[in-house]
Amino acid sequence: MTGMGTRVELQRYIPIADYIAAINGRNCEVLIHDLSDLNHSICHIVNGHITNRTVGGSITNYALELIQNKVYENRESVTNYTGTTREGRRILRSSTYFIKDDKSTVIGLLCVNIDITDLLRAHELLGDIVQINVSAKQESTEVEKSFERFDGSVDSIVGEIIDTVILESGLKLVDSTTTEKQALIGRMEAKGVFKFKGAVSRVADVLGVSNQTIYRYLQNMNKE
Repeated sequence: MTGMGTRVELQRYIPIADYIAAINGRNCEVLIHDLSDLNHSICHIVNGHITNRTVGGSITNYALELIQNKVYENRESVTNYTGTTREGRRILRSSTYFIKDDKSTVIGLLCVNIDITDLLRAHELLGDIVQINVSAKQESTEVEKSFERFDGSVDSIVGEIIDTVILESGLKLVDSTTTEKQALIGRMEAKGVFKFKGAVSRVADVLGVSNQTIYRYLQNMNKE
């Protein structure tokens, strides 16, 4: 399934996505994200039944983290990290390739998510049968130890970022000062929350300030 307005630069990756899905079967989801619109970044997807996503769906929390941390500056891809579907019903082995234009600017992501739930169950069953304690220790970077959730909801991603920043700060919003709220907004900005449409209003409601106040804080941060 492909979106109507897919950029030319990304269209060349559609046959590759289809090829990867074809050789891996129905348990392999392959999709392309267009980073020009994070709220509706999925522009092509094959075997979307795995995560129940479709064209027009949003970027995930982990993919946003990769972009915000500029992982693409030092790596062409991030491979074999763990993902899970909504409520943790299926476990996925996931990988992401950074799609860049001729100026080396990241414009999209080619993502592969293989459902390994049944394989893990079979592995556990075989381990019980042969009574061998298998401990697979793989050396990996902090990036590959990360976890991705595929719930397909912009609201959930925005809400998670807001809740995480507030929780990590240890602040009580009722008693927080203007300076403390500015610091919270700065941390949310660093995590990329304001890349999503509608996030300003959501943050403003939570912090008890106006949209204009959020925009003013962000403008001041950009000047620093």
